[in-house]
This record gives sequence, C-alpha cells and structure tokens, in this order.
Amino acid sequence: MTVPSPSEFRELVRGFFEQIPFNRQIGLKMRDLDLEKLTLSAQFDLRPELIGNPWQNILHGGVMATALDTVGGLTAMVAAYQRMGNISSQEKIERLSKLGTVDMRVDYLKPGRGEQFVCHGAILRTGNKLVVTRMELHNDAQELLATGTATFLY
Repeated sequence: MTVPSPSEFRELVRGFFEQIPFNRQIGLKMRDLDLEKLTLSAQFDLRPELIGNPWQNILHGGVMATALDTVGGLTAMVAAYQRMGNISSQEKIERLSKLGTVDMRVDYLKPGRGEQFVCHGAILRTGNKLVVTRMELHNDAQELLATGTATFLY
C-alpha cells in the first residue's frame, strides 16, 4: 500500500471536493487543508442565484447550510481517513464513499450579507464510526454569520 505524501493527499481531497457537482453549482472552492490540525476551509462568492432575500441582497440560508455541511463532511472525511490507519487504500475509499451526515445543527447568527464567504471546519471528535465537526461561516467583513455542528457516519 502506497501512502500519499501530505501534498498528494491535499490534492486528492481538493480533487474530490471539486468533483461534487453541487459545489460547482454554488461556486464552493477549497482554500486550505491543514492535516496536522485537521481543519479545512472553502470559499464562494455571492451570485444572483444564491440570494434568498432579493430585497436586501441576502444569501439564502440553504446555501449557508450547504457550505457548512460540505466543509464539515470533507473535514470529517480527512479525519476518518487518518483514523483508519493501515488498512488498504481500497477499503478506506470504500468506507469513505459511504460517509454521510447523520445530524447537523445550524445557528444563523446574522443575515448573509457580503460579496465573498469563507467556511471553516474543524474536528471535535473522531471515533471508530462517527466524526463530529464544528463549522463557521464568515463574510468578507470577517463577520460570523452562521455556525454548525455535525455528526458524520463512515
């Protein structure tokens, strides 16, 4: 079994992230992945089709939740991959292909105003079958707009 280098693993995660059609639909792009701290961040720009309140030009809450869920899920995937240790790459891929959100809580703290949004994900706990993540969504003024906590099964 060949273990990817940290830079190869980052590119694998980036490639997987970019393969998700809905990420492309909302323009969500991975920015950073820290393999030591197990954190991941992604960003997207405001576009007319992402607006939920056209009178105030506010981002749709579903787009906010999607960004939180996606970043949390990819962060969980990285943590689960590392947690699985020395099993074969094929078995890891098979297990990770089934990763799914079991539960997610979103707290909307401010209206989604801004031109660019950044979502950060971090690991709270990694177990044998579940990963718990914490996510935050900020706008370009560094205002915290929403937070999320999610549990993923792998």
